[in-house]
Amino acid sequence: MISALLLVLASFAGMELVSYAVHRWVMHGAGMGWHRSHHAPAAGRFERNDLYPLCFSAVGVTLFALATIGPRVGALFWVGVGVTAYGATYMVVHDVCIHRRLRLPLPSGRYVEWVRDAHRVHHVTGGEPYGMLVPLVPGSAARRAARTAPAVLDRAARRESTRSARSRL
Repeated sequence: MISALLLVLASFAGMELVSYAVHRWVMHGAGMGWHRSHHAPAAGRFERNDLYPLCFSAVGVTLFALATIGPRVGALFWVGVGVTAYGATYMVVHDVCIHRRLRLPLPSGRYVEWVRDAHRVHHVTGGEPYGMLVPLVPGSAARRAARTAPAVLDRAARRESTRSARSRL
């Protein structure tokens, strides 16, 4: 049981590194065609960027499927649990706490504020931080710029601002 827990925790932690790399070099690289919608004003309930979580969930599904047919059944299963737990945590932090895409009661606290501020820096500058659950923001100037920037993260506010801009045209 200890080895299963260690596999879950290691795969969960490793997914933050995978998430960083994919966000930095895929989403802000060749995959910017899908990701651009996430940095633009909301045009509706869904955005092209929502295709990424569908792709990422395939990793967990594949691990669970391989766990049922291979000799390392136990190990792959527990890695799949860690990957899936990371994906669920990412969704809650990113879509609920930061972008408020699901109208649920928001948790408060220093961690949530830190993650929101860091993600705002990313949206304002288009650069670091690319990590999600442990976003490391370089430079205090970037943090100050993000705090004084408009609240670009709340999808409802982005949608409303897009509607009012269209009505002025």
